[in-house]
Amino acid sequence: MAATVSRSPSAPNSGFRRNWVLHSRSSYRVPLVCVLKTASLDGGRVTGSHDSYAPSLLRKPVVISQQNYHKEEEERDGSESDQFADWEDRILEETVPLVGFVRTIIHSGKYKIGDRLSPEHEKVILERLLPYHPAYETKIGCGVESLMVGFHPEFKGTRCMFIVRKDGEVVDFSYWKCVKGLIRKKYPLFADAFILKHFRPRRRNKNI
Repeated sequence: MAATVSRSPSAPNSGFRRNWVLHSRSSYRVPLVCVLKTASLDGGRVTGSHDSYAPSLLRKPVVISQQNYHKEEEERDGSESDQFADWEDRILEETVPLVGFVRTIIHSGKYKIGDRLSPEHEKVILERLLPYHPAYETKIGCGVESLMVGFHPEFKGTRCMFIVRKDGEVVDFSYWKCVKGLIRKKYPLFADAFILKHFRPRRRNKNI
């Protein structure tokens, strides 16, 4: 860039002024200004005019300290934990009575091996438990004639529930799978966490 300097011999400090003018004119650069335009939705139409800035974009940025960030994270985790605890109570209120009901039928001695369940007991299981089994359609086959108590075909000496189909075939089913299916169906957001916490894998009987 060319620089023109007017010389004035009589002016004091002319040498300093000359050097300053040369330096300032040769090193000065025009600043680059970037204008960012935001887009907004106007009734489903995207606009980009100067009137479309969202108010939130014009606010002064809020600086969150590391301490406050961790505090917010802990509060959020605590809120999610409280929410799970609330749903956990609801799930327990629904499933614990069902589990106790079935265990009473199987282990109380009211029914011997091969005994058919009473109509009242069958009704509860057929309406509130069995439909949630993951293989429900396969288990009932051509239809349910009755339910009975018997020994599990794989776990020696273990009692369980059986379906007596209309064609006479007898099929066992796990009421625990029914309970898990109920939880997954009615409480899908909390099912995995609840099952992981409250259910333990069943070990096979080594005597079989």
